[in-house]
Order: sequence, then structure tokens, then C-alpha cells
Amino acid sequence: MTTALATLAAVTVTLLALAYLTATDPKRRRAFKLPPTRRRFAWPVAVLVFAPGVALLATGQAAAFVIWLGAATVLGWLIAARAPASTTTP
Repeated sequence: MTTALATLAAVTVTLLALAYLTATDPKRRRAFKLPPTRRRFAWPVAVLVFAPGVALLATGQAAAFVIWLGAATVLGWLIAARAPASTTTP
């Protein structure tokens, strides 16, 4: 049970960090013709993307790390592939 909770927490933290980085990426915003935003926390959030994986390895949860690695990859691609909400046409 602790492995499942650790994996879920790690995936959630990584997913939130990836969503923030995607929403504030200057090149992505220009490509979708959105106004620029101030990107204050890019480096700390980028570190936060990988911190759960390091924590899982440090606590010896190899299975949770492998699951986190796969989930972070797939969810990261899904977030990046999605167009911003304000540019979609009804």
C-alpha cells in the first residue's frame, strides 16, 4: 500500500510541475499566439519535476520509481500534445 501511495504522490507532484512548465513556456505561448507571461519559478519547478524520482530511489522503492518514470513520460507527452484552452475552436 505504501508503494501505491508513494507512486501516486510522486506522479501528482510531477504532473503539476509539468503542467506549470507547459502553461508558462514562452515558445509554446508564442506558437499558440497567447500573451507572454512572467516565468518566475522555471528552475525550481524543473527541479521539482525530477525530485519525486530521486526521493523514490532514495527510499528504496524501485518499483514505484519505474511506475513513476513511465507515468511521467506518458502524462508529459499528453500535456504537451494538448492545445491551450483559449485557442481551441468550438
